[in-house]
Amino acid sequence: MAEDFYNLLGVARNASEAEIKAAFRKLAMKHHPDRNPGDKEAEEKFRKINSAYEVLSDPRKRQVYDQYGEAGLSGAGGFPGGFPGGEAFAGGGVDMSEVFGDVFEQFFGGGGGGRGRGGPRRGADLKYEIDVSLEDAFRGMKFPLHFDRVESCPVCRGSGAKDGASLKRCPTCRGSGRVQFSQGFFSMTQACPDCGGEGQRVDNPCRECRGSGRTRKRAELTVKIPPGIYAGATLRIAGEGEAGGRGAPAGDLFVLVRIKPDPRFEREEDDLKVHAGLDIAQAALGATLTVPTLDGEPTHIRVPPGTQHGAILRVREKGMPRLHGRGRGDLLVSVRVAVPQSLNARQKELLEEFARSLHGEGGKGEKGDEGIFKKIFGDK
Repeated sequence: MAEDFYNLLGVARNASEAEIKAAFRKLAMKHHPDRNPGDKEAEEKFRKINSAYEVLSDPRKRQVYDQYGEAGLSGAGGFPGGFPGGEAFAGGGVDMSEVFGDVFEQFFGGGGGGRGRGGPRRGADLKYEIDVSLEDAFRGMKFPLHFDRVESCPVCRGSGAKDGASLKRCPTCRGSGRVQFSQGFFSMTQACPDCGGEGQRVDNPCRECRGSGRTRKRAELTVKIPPGIYAGATLRIAGEGEAGGRGAPAGDLFVLVRIKPDPRFEREEDDLKVHAGLDIAQAALGATLTVPTLDGEPTHIRVPPGTQHGAILRVREKGMPRLHGRGRGDLLVSVRVAVPQSLNARQKELLEEFARSLHGEGGKGEKGDEGIFKKIFGDK
């Protein structure tokens, strides 16, 4: 069963155009694929609210939907083509570039390649993924990047014109960058095919870039990884994406940081967790353990007598640096008590005596054995 468009946007059926638009803006910002990379559920939710807004933002489509439901829009509501008069509401009937230019430029900075109505196109954003070790994430580092991107043409300096020739207003769109055409009931606009939506044309193009104002080159960049960076963090480097068209601003470079697994540590936010093994004597009587740290020098930790398997001992300020604050997390030492798997005759005898002593009062066994801990573990 199809979901109700009003429920999808969370508005009443008598909601005003402004209320519908405000609800769509809020949901679109939350579920937009650029803000939820790889999230199929968010992508599907975004598709649904987009479809709902496409209908409810158009008075004619909304009227048909209110009377006949989604079937009326698709041609199954008893009307030829899905609307009285034979016109069909085909998918994409709304000029989505107009809708998204209005709704998303405010939140997503044009989405990488956005622009105003008419005028050069903003450069595309670039995304890059890097892998760093836990130690590099602990200390911070400078990571060299080498990648291809579109840059402004060095010959024409991005103008696209040869020898400093001036640009002329496009006669097709009269400088607006968009052309209008009709299809059935609807009047729609699209980017001008003659000027590519820029509103200007080059009569004498640059030979190097053939009038585009841009060329593809190999870029080299050093990215600073701050201490305490966490897996999945994205660094934004403004203006280091692809060049914009004819003087328009460049896009941004987004660097996704992935952290390689470390055989010694598990990371829990700013804390580091390490496992330490004890034998039953150390667990019962207490001991001093040496555990690794990311400082380069191991640290010593006192294990209290009677420590149980699975206990967590905390060493303050020996974890990861706090990315957005002062100080460091802690080192969490997870205790693993190892039970001996093979015993010689003497060890077995001593443990049997120890087991019997646990049932006597005051630590004495049935035979009045005293000092059984001394027999098993010696003087410690």
